[in-house]
Amino acid sequence: MKAKNIFNGDRTEKYDYLVTKEQPLSYISESFQKVIINLEYVNIDGDHKVIQFTSTLASEGKSTFVSNMAYLLGQQNKKVVLIDLDLRKPKMNRVFNATNRDGLTDYLSGKITYDQLIRHSDEVGIDYIVAGEKTTSVVNVLESEKLKNLIAKLKEIYDYVLLDTPPIIAVSDALYIARLADGVIFIVAQNTAKKTLVKEAIETMKNNHVVILGTVLTQVSLKHGEYGYGYDYSYKYE
Repeated sequence: MKAKNIFNGDRTEKYDYLVTKEQPLSYISESFQKVIINLEYVNIDGDHKVIQFTSTLASEGKSTFVSNMAYLLGQQNKKVVLIDLDLRKPKMNRVFNATNRDGLTDYLSGKITYDQLIRHSDEVGIDYIVAGEKTTSVVNVLESEKLKNLIAKLKEIYDYVLLDTPPIIAVSDALYIARLADGVIFIVAQNTAKKTLVKEAIETMKNNHVVILGTVLTQVSLKHGEYGYGYDYSYKYE
């Protein structure tokens, strides 16, 4: 199954601006809605609840994409939790204008309880978990049994567990996280990622038996720019 939607604009680092919330009738928001429809078809039997979002390299629009997806799923009465598993360069705290304290690493190290870990956003249906205190033992954290148990618990509670994770090429973190996910949505920036690196990233995932649910092409420039907002995305699910 394939679906392709394109929308125009310049990329921005203002993570707390959700275009799907602020411009619900825009072409961009309509494109996101089509992606949600495709995701629902992929998940028609409810087998893909823990979804990982990764990219080839940094700055490909991954965190912006996943936060808008979370918002729209919440608007459809889905119970969603968004987890920042990019422990080296966390961004979810910026999406929700929150501090990066009392997060995932703090919970896994026993410094806070489960109830302190889960934060509730102002948006209906969306909870989130920030990365927490920085650690030099990222791989140990990602391979821990406690993280595995946490994901399993969240999977029982929420309709969707969305994982914002590091790029495939930069570090090995995303491959460790993929073992916890039901599938991956792979994000590629048209004007940033080189074809050779994209191919390498896909081959790496396939060689590690990662289930790729779909690909998202971001930063696509349209000729006429009549939609004029700050993100460009083209989506393709296969």
